[in-house]
Amino acid sequence: MVRILIERWLAPGAEERFHAAMRDTRRSAIHVPGYISGETLRDAEDPRHVVVISTWSSRSGWDAWVVSQARQDARTRIAPLLAAPEKVTVLEPA
Repeated sequence: MVRILIERWLAPGAEERFHAAMRDTRRSAIHVPGYISGETLRDAEDPRHVVVISTWSSRSGWDAWVVSQARQDARTRIAPLLAAPEKVTVLEPA
């Protein structure tokens, strides 16, 4: 099992559009083999700092999602809403 941590810093005024895009992205991801769960969290001190945590049954499931057309479409939709590039960290059990 792996967990994916994606940190994003939203552009001013992009919050509503970002969260709509994330809901659509999650609806696509739930049908991908290996996807277990996901959540989107907002920094309590900075609401434009958003963290997405998803859980996958294997690294290969995540890797397949990364190169999928659905994920590429989601990144294209989300990228203009960001103030900085997203940071992705793949976490494995210790």
